[in-house]
Amino acid sequence: MTSPAVLHDLGGDGPPVVLIHGFGADRFGWAANAHALMPTRRVLAVDLPGHGAAGNDVGDGRPESLAAAVAPLLAGLGPVPLIGHSLGGAVALHLAQSMGQGPLILIAPATLTPFALPEFLTRFPVLEAEEEATTLLSHLFETPRALPAMVPHVLANLSNPARRAALARIASALPQAPPAPLPAHATLIWGEADRILPPATSLGGIVPQIIPGTGHLPHVEKAGQVNRLIRAALDAG
Repeated sequence: MTSPAVLHDLGGDGPPVVLIHGFGADRFGWAANAHALMPTRRVLAVDLPGHGAAGNDVGDGRPESLAAAVAPLLAGLGPVPLIGHSLGGAVALHLAQSMGQGPLILIAPATLTPFALPEFLTRFPVLEAEEEATTLLSHLFETPRALPAMVPHVLANLSNPARRAALARIASALPQAPPAPLPAHATLIWGEADRILPPATSLGGIVPQIIPGTGHLPHVEKAGQVNRLIRAALDAG
């Protein structure tokens, strides 16, 4: 049975919004975005199974199964806005399918386009040395200012063999996982230089907002610009 996800209330005032991190990340990856939203939103951040404070049983590792571990935590919130990055975007798509038509903001979402660097997924769970981790994680960035802080955090999370096994299961399942339907009201945000999941020109008739000079983590590299797009989508929804 899949471990429960963990939902963290980060604070803020106003209606709730839910942040769902990407593969190998956790709630801390949203720091710059969460603080920008707090003046007008109560910010909730998920740790998916196999990540952060959640347990390491990820079931079959598919986004659909991870979404099922999140859904009970959001019961009663109604069609709450969902913001998902990469793996979290795939999870958010499945949640949106079952929860209704709240605003849906997807940042470089997995399953909608093929992985250009599939070895990133397979190599991540077996990282051990700092130099090896730095080389692999540099593929996430166009301007890797956040890389020195990320490397020790990632390696610390991988110190538990059960965590490595959980991430390996997700890494095996994700490239073949079918996507949930993309709602017409979704907002897509992509880094122009994303080497993990290169941006699509159009998906389901939706033209992504492309952020120049960023890789797979535009919400980290260009947080201010991405936060403006998030606020606009939330206000429109």
